Amino acid sequence: MHFDAQGKLLERFPAPGAGPHDLNDLVLRDSREIYVTDTDARRVYRFDRLTHRFSPLVFPRPIFYRNGITLSGDGNFLFAADMPGVLRVDLRNGETQEVRVDGHYTLAGIDGLYWYRGSLVGVQYGTGAYRVVQWQLSADGKKVASADMLEYRTPLVKDLTTGVIAGTNFYFISNTGISNLDDNGKILTRASRADPHGMA
Repeated sequence: MHFDAQGKLLERFPAPGAGPHDLNDLVLRDSREIYVTDTDARRVYRFDRLTHRFSPLVFPRPIFYRNGITLSGDGNFLFAADMPGVLRVDLRNGETQEVRVDGHYTLAGIDGLYWYRGSLVGVQYGTGAYRVVQWQLSADGKKVASADMLEYRTPLVKDLTTGVIAGTNFYFISNTGISNLDDNGKILTRASRADPHGMA
């Protein structure tokens, strides 16, 4: 669904094909392309705003619980996260590869994913406790060069899933209430109101 700044519905499009879908995170590339993850269908789609068509991207391995997605600063590379790691797509030629990690670094279990000055910032919980991590990439964007823990094992990251970068700060919703939902989206307990928190 496409809304204007006042909340008026401008456009609505059906999900891409039969079967269960969970169009989850998205990122805009120029005025024509939208890339969106589909968690349930285990796909990433390119949505063309002129033709109104979804086209699935092709990856070199099966993808599991596809979620966070972001673009490099120049818009040439797409980074898409799933449970095992992050895949990098060269949008100029379609070349796709896993972002490599060495040592104790991991890109597994990322939910929200964001680009910031040659690095990836992610909300990560698939590997254990919720945390926010910044992974500095190599110059070619193919490998993690270093990592910094921005928030870990504090009350602020008890229940987070997503955020946004504004300027030099990363803001995230610390109490999303997602743990109040069962697998079918039914509310188990009364969800608390979400309050934003920022960090440098």
